[in-house]
Amino acid sequence: MTSPKILLAVCMAAACGCTGLASAQTAPATPVTAATVATPAIPGTLAAPAATATPSLGALLAATPGLSITGYVAATYDHFNTSSTTLRAFDTTPNAFRLNQAAVTVAYLPSSGAGAQATLIAGSDAKILRNGEIPLCVTSAGTQGCSSSQFDPMTAFVQYAVGSLTVMAGKIPTLAGAEVMNPAADTNISRSILFWDMEPSTLTGLRATYAVSGALTLTAGVDNGWNFTSSPANTAKTIELGASGSPSKMFSYSGAYYRGQSPLYGGSATGVLQLLDLVGTVNATSSLSFVGNVDILSKGDYLGAGTGTGHANGLALYANYTIDPMFMLSARGEYIDDKNGIVTTNAGGVLPAGVLSNKLKELTLTLNYACASNLRLSAEVRQDKSAAPVFTRNGSSTTRQTSLELQAVYSF
Repeated sequence: MTSPKILLAVCMAAACGCTGLASAQTAPATPVTAATVATPAIPGTLAAPAATATPSLGALLAATPGLSITGYVAATYDHFNTSSTTLRAFDTTPNAFRLNQAAVTVAYLPSSGAGAQATLIAGSDAKILRNGEIPLCVTSAGTQGCSSSQFDPMTAFVQYAVGSLTVMAGKIPTLAGAEVMNPAADTNISRSILFWDMEPSTLTGLRATYAVSGALTLTAGVDNGWNFTSSPANTAKTIELGASGSPSKMFSYSGAYYRGQSPLYGGSATGVLQLLDLVGTVNATSSLSFVGNVDILSKGDYLGAGTGTGHANGLALYANYTIDPMFMLSARGEYIDDKNGIVTTNAGGVLPAGVLSNKLKELTLTLNYACASNLRLSAEVRQDKSAAPVFTRNGSSTTRQTSLELQAVYSF
């Protein structure tokens, strides 16, 4: 016969709306606490929303095919035998350690439809790039208009792709040159004279590319001018035209043409700046490759209105040899015929009185050691030579500049 106490407990549970009560005949009753009794809903109120977990970065990437987050950190030590660093891009402090770039790239670039990419960098390189984007800082004496920030959006653009056509708008990388901003993608530590002193780095504007085939992609665009995020005063836009392709595994090429008014390279702020850039790559074997880069540069009214056009021609040759999966040896040689001194003076060199032309040479040898899949250590020796004494050593002008550089690059 069932105990009256058990019947009373069952009746009370039913009256209170409790469920899941264990039978008093099979298990002891659970003590009643705030944790074991559900709070009854109050008529006329909404139930609290269920808590949701924040998705992890891995889950976000997995849920968005094509979305990538990558980056790198590059640090360098430089030693110069001169007190000057003329002709150099980012190695501008003799005998110093530098955090060149700490970069993060977020990209979603589907083969069809809308996408975007942004690369943010911090470090000493970012300050140099940032000031090169400000017209007043570039054209004024001293530091007027310049920024002290060591952060820069190196590239940031949106794009839309449909079929073989891709349209991009924003701050986009240059079409010119054999080298790039990302130190992990270059085979030398220092940048070439052509890369820094004869070619644009980035452009802010509109670009369209059309892939005819794997052997030919055509490009056309309009922008604010070399490196500038806003147009210099009273200047027309710069146009760009390009063609590139890879007809075979052994050979690839690119060509780019830029034309527009610019205050760069001195003279008139509205003088026409033109560049024809050609690059060819030959993969001789799986271990050995050769690269050639030619630049033909001109600036109208280079000494002021009505002074004619200044010219400079440059050639850079590269050889890269993979010794084994861990070691690679890279050599680079350059020759610049600076017919009217526009490259030398734009790079910070001061030509002696009465000297209007110059010839520049540089030779670089770099050993790269991939000690891990995402870590590369490099050592480099370089010598620059100028026909005119534009370097400074022990307080005197000289025609040679030698440097030793060490670099570590970690990619993720």
